[in-house]
Amino acid sequence: MSPSRRPPRQLPQMNNLPPLPAPFVGRDEEIADAHRLLMDHRAVLVHDPEDRQYGYGTSQLAISYGHLYTQHYELMWVFDCARDPDPVRLADRLAEETERLHEAFEKDLGRPLDGPTAADWLYIFDNAEDPGGLRPHFPEGNARILVTSRKTGEWEPNARLLVGPLARPDAVRLLMENMGLDQRQAARLADTFDGHPHQIVRAGEAVLAGKVTVEQVTTVTEIARMAPPPPDRHTPSPALPAQYRADVPDRARTSLRSSLLRSTVCRDSGSYRRWMAALRLRPTATVLPEAVTVNLSMAERVDLLLDTVFEQEDPEFVLALADTVAAETDAAGTGRQMADSVRAIAEELAARWQGSRQASPAEPAEVPSCFFFTSWHNRDVDFDEALKFHNLLEKRVTAKLGGRVTRSGFFDKMMQHGATWEPKLIEAIRTTRLMVPLITEGYFQREWCRREWAVMVQRMANLNADPGQEPIAILPVFWVRPLDGWDMPADFGPYQHSVHSGGRPEYDGDVYDLVADDKEELNNYVSTLAQSMVALSRTRLPHLDRDLVKKLPLAFRDVNDRAV
Repeated sequence: MSPSRRPPRQLPQMNNLPPLPAPFVGRDEEIADAHRLLMDHRAVLVHDPEDRQYGYGTSQLAISYGHLYTQHYELMWVFDCARDPDPVRLADRLAEETERLHEAFEKDLGRPLDGPTAADWLYIFDNAEDPGGLRPHFPEGNARILVTSRKTGEWEPNARLLVGPLARPDAVRLLMENMGLDQRQAARLADTFDGHPHQIVRAGEAVLAGKVTVEQVTTVTEIARMAPPPPDRHTPSPALPAQYRADVPDRARTSLRSSLLRSTVCRDSGSYRRWMAALRLRPTATVLPEAVTVNLSMAERVDLLLDTVFEQEDPEFVLALADTVAAETDAAGTGRQMADSVRAIAEELAARWQGSRQASPAEPAEVPSCFFFTSWHNRDVDFDEALKFHNLLEKRVTAKLGGRVTRSGFFDKMMQHGATWEPKLIEAIRTTRLMVPLITEGYFQREWCRREWAVMVQRMANLNADPGQEPIAILPVFWVRPLDGWDMPADFGPYQHSVHSGGRPEYDGDVYDLVADDKEELNNYVSTLAQSMVALSRTRLPHLDRDLVKKLPLAFRDVNDRAV
């Protein structure tokens, strides 16, 4: 490993190590042994005795190793495995931390983290439930890897280090030297906690601070050991099908998300943009606009893309996704394992969706009804702001409704309405209780915006309410107000002041500006709008027949022909 020019004990610029455990004592020999093992093995396991109930400081040892041997490494990064036994959740957790590493690397060093890792990098995988199961997650290259666990699994014996109880003489000496206890006190605590370093240190600190006496610590510990063990956690009945169990995640989506985040195409913003460009060239792929990538984390970008994948349920689209990942991986010369994982999941999904289409070719999958529908012109320039506004409104409405709806909002975030997306949009607009259109000049000219408005007006008319008692189901938001001289369509007039002001002056600016610049005023506006929505939700509109949605005359027939 190359020597460092940093001052002694100074950590490398790229690190996320916690502060040095203080006090962390009695492990000097084990720390030195860990370093010797890492010189001979790329990956070393530091583990507790498997027959002991509690850990003996493996995490503290790993962190202390990083601080004490900092001169040997130019990058140190800790991945918290949280003793998670679920491989899907674990993969997701590691992928998110890997993304943070890539983003920090590019931000601090001004270049992407490309290629295989170097021998003067240290990766710490802390608190692993299954040490052997971590190997597929190790990075390519020569980075040194330190794994901590309470288990050994099938890890090779010559590359692992046992961290057991402190010997009684060492415990007594360390308590006397670091805690200022006398011989009798130190010996009593050492005997009470059977060499467990963390318990010994905590007890010593409490005695030193005058919070308790040694006798009190010993008495309480003995009483606690007399208590029966806690009952086992309840586990779901094995007879209950997995798809109906609340603790079973959507493994296909979660696995695909995890594999993508760990793949070459998601290592940084540049690789993601190149992948999106390649995916857009595929004739079967309708993907999110470029604006989606602005100011979003890599995980959020992948989530939005997967929204499209799973909404469309298009076998050709998901296979195109796998093809482009493979092509970008080949070009980068690294990441083949994750590309193969994406391919396997994509082929499984494609087979499932193809089978579903053959079973019922004429019936698209339906989505549940939503409480409100955000109708939007779908413009690249303000996609991020529109999505932020919808999410904020959905959160506020859901809270005010107190969980009385299963799905609060529907946001039409597609730039084009493909054959598989269109039925979902139709299902939402024909069943939603309220529509919140984001008004711009272009809104009145866009075909689908005009159709959505016509559907809501027809559903209100189908209620056959008494004059003066007609329900209000359209609450316009002046997203960007039309310029002076624009003639508002006659259809729009009755609804332009639907939002209750609640005693406050009506906002007469562009809501887009609030989203972009004024957080406080935006929260006030969204609160007012959500209050109006909940107040108007008592009347349930009749659903419109699905076949009528595209047959209704479009709204805004008198709109002028000004170019957008």
